[in-house]
Amino acid sequence: MVEYHTILFDARTATSDNPGLNRYIRSLLASMLPLLREDERLHVILPPDTELGFLNHTQVVTHPTEHDITTFRSHWQTFRLEHRVKPQVYHAPCILTPLRVPGKLVLTVHEFMPVSHPQYSSDWHTRLFWKLNVRRVLMHCRKLITISEETRKAGLRYFGSRAMRRSTVIRPGIDPSFRALPAEQVAAVRKKHSLPDKFLLYFGSDRPHKNVATLLRALALTDPTASVPLVIAGYGNTGSPLRREAEHLGLKQRVIWLNDFPEDDLPALYCAAHVLLFPSLVEGFAFPVLEAMACGTPVICSALNVLKEFTAGAAKIVHPTDCQEWQRAIDAALVSLDWHDVYSRKCLERAAAFSWRQTAAETLDVYRQLYPRRRLFSTTGTEKS
Repeated sequence: MVEYHTILFDARTATSDNPGLNRYIRSLLASMLPLLREDERLHVILPPDTELGFLNHTQVVTHPTEHDITTFRSHWQTFRLEHRVKPQVYHAPCILTPLRVPGKLVLTVHEFMPVSHPQYSSDWHTRLFWKLNVRRVLMHCRKLITISEETRKAGLRYFGSRAMRRSTVIRPGIDPSFRALPAEQVAAVRKKHSLPDKFLLYFGSDRPHKNVATLLRALALTDPTASVPLVIAGYGNTGSPLRREAEHLGLKQRVIWLNDFPEDDLPALYCAAHVLLFPSLVEGFAFPVLEAMACGTPVICSALNVLKEFTAGAAKIVHPTDCQEWQRAIDAALVSLDWHDVYSRKCLERAAAFSWRQTAAETLDVYRQLYPRRRLFSTTGTEKS
């Protein structure tokens, strides 16, 4: 009789409300399936009303839930499921986990923002949850995956070496769809969304820590006759305060808003952009930065340690709140004859180091370290391990 190793993957945060986690979970699972051994079975907990077609696999069992992950009912349903499946390994790709899990807990931490930058946390409930729950989960998990060395250092800084003693760094990858595309494919998307021939791009949310207002102020400092439009995309921004900020700065005709940009067109959008601007004040893993780099689009981003770690000299680094420094960097990107080509080449070389297949292989290796050891018995009845 074949003895299977059972893995339970909690994908309840794979929703549009969590774009970064959603991309991480879907890409990791899709890359993991071809690497499963014959004696491994993967169980996946899905959020309500969600189907992931690529999980239609002989070694995968899906378990849809009925309630949002932020509710007690969702955690109770998950708790009951865990005790029914009895996994050897339970992987939580974010800090939201049931109080106890029957398998050995593998936890992925993307950032510690509610602790390191509480001013950007959504509400006091989130801050209280992190204060009371995070240390418990860190101490309980058997393996802790951080997505960057900077995240691991933040964990050491706020929770100490004992809580982080089982940590390992496994960086996310870049989806193969993000690459330099043929000119006609880029032109089709440019026409579809009425984009100009040359533009600056910001892709992401309008949350305060994304610091988009600094971009608007920097754009207002540039010469309107020599500058190009700024395209802001990535969220439903119809009622965003950034629109009022743009109008106040006299940028109404110089900013193009793309609401809820379709993900299928995103690689072509990156390819069409002259440069991606990313002014965040705090980040865990900035997918837009590496995705743009994989498309050969130069990047100007904040001088955050995590962004320096990922870009490794392939992006132009700017102080996040210095509007004049942003203005000078934008002007250089538009005026210099060789700036675009130099940084485009650097971006492509750096992005080649990130692979979801490698991420999946390293994650599976973490699981396999936690499998129970099979015990063999000699003919004399002596137990051997």
